[in-house]
Amino acid sequence: MSSETESDQEESGRELEFEHYLAREEVVDHLESFLDGFDDGETVTISFGDETVKSDAPPHMQFEVEYEEHGDQRELEFELEWRVQDEDFEIGAE
Repeated sequence: MSSETESDQEESGRELEFEHYLAREEVVDHLESFLDGFDDGETVTISFGDETVKSDAPPHMQFEVEYEEHGDQRELEFELEWRVQDEDFEIGAE
């Protein structure tokens, strides 16, 4: 019998990460592919190597942008977060 509770299983969920050096054009292609799904309001398809995740495009989401400079290295992160069923939050709120 596992000691992991049902809420632990729900919280663990599925997590994928993709990190590679790519040509700028390849990065743009990936970003445009993600954005097409959000823009169409239909299915967002995200591919990570040989893994693919599909999700319905949410009508609202939390959007975060982070930029950092460390010596000669620059980092720009975009984060989108949404709830699958619960859309009970205020637009523009943190």
